Amino acid sequence: MASSDSVGPMRNARPRPGSLYWTCQFGGWLSYAFLCTFSSWLLEGHWYEQLIRNILIATCGLLLTHRFRGFLAKRCWLDLHPATLIIRVSVTIPLLAVIYMGCAYLIASLYSYLLLKTGPFDFLSQRLSYLLVDFVDSLFTLGSWVAIYIGFHFLKERGEAQKESWRLATAISQARLDLLRVRVKPHFRFNAFKRLRGLSDEGPRQSGDAVGRLASILRYSRLGDVNATVRFGTELNAVTDYLELELLRYEDLLRVQKQIQPEALDRPIPPMLLLTLVENAIKYGASENPGICELSIFARIDPSDGRLCVRVRNTGHLRTVESPAEGTGLRSVRERLHRLFGNDAELKIAEDPPGLVTVSVSVPNRQPTVAVPGS
Repeated sequence: MASSDSVGPMRNARPRPGSLYWTCQFGGWLSYAFLCTFSSWLLEGHWYEQLIRNILIATCGLLLTHRFRGFLAKRCWLDLHPATLIIRVSVTIPLLAVIYMGCAYLIASLYSYLLLKTGPFDFLSQRLSYLLVDFVDSLFTLGSWVAIYIGFHFLKERGEAQKESWRLATAISQARLDLLRVRVKPHFRFNAFKRLRGLSDEGPRQSGDAVGRLASILRYSRLGDVNATVRFGTELNAVTDYLELELLRYEDLLRVQKQIQPEALDRPIPPMLLLTLVENAIKYGASENPGICELSIFARIDPSDGRLCVRVRNTGHLRTVESPAEGTGLRSVRERLHRLFGNDAELKIAEDPPGLVTVSVSVPNRQPTVAVPGS
């Protein structure tokens, strides 16, 4: 029982030939038989007798190469270093050529003796002068088969390796994207709860309205756990709730303006993208600059390429040197855009004119290339 169990897995591990292999085998050797028949007919005539004999010889070549394929798989030669494989195959091909030529001579001699009623050694005596030519022909035939089979195997392995590399790269990108989501949302939720605590003394009516808007924002933030993108209109609703909370805090010191093209509302964007830009604008605009802070949100479709263009502009100055804790939001947005859309999406930040900082985001009109978790 132990011996049969140990042999079973080894046999199952050997690759079984598929339909493509057998199609190539039968098609290739049959074509070889027809080619040999045509060349013999041009030289000797009697194509019918030549066809039968060449089909028998081609059948011998098919069986020989199929057995050699099993030998390659059993000995794991295809897993060797290419240089080692070339050396071993170079030594084996002449041996295969001799076996193939011997089988061809035997079949031809029996065919001539049994069907053509010639002497048993007449064919051999006639072919001895062509012995070297027949060996070279057999060497070329078997060498071509081995080269085609091994080349096809390596191309297949390379294709599978590329697919595995793509799957690995996608998994790594998804893991990094998940890390960015985890980094962004707790930061936003902490700030939201801190602002809600500051509004608790404003009165029950304002506090109740603030709690409702905060709950709506937190429900929206959960979309990032299952969706790689959301409608821009859905994100804009969450931004409106967030700005209403900030207006309760800053009152007349914060002025908000929106210019949204209606066609932009149905475009896909990464969750929390616009929300992070607006929060960043208020953090470095209204929170750190005295006086009135003007915040503007623009969104439109670029007619030249159909991309969604979003701009968030706020009163303030662009920081040239940032501490490690600053600028996390924009860096996260930039990296998320790159993970989802590659070089097709971009984020730019500039202070032009002086005193107004503008963050511009351009998103292509397509779904991201990274797989969505759970899909």
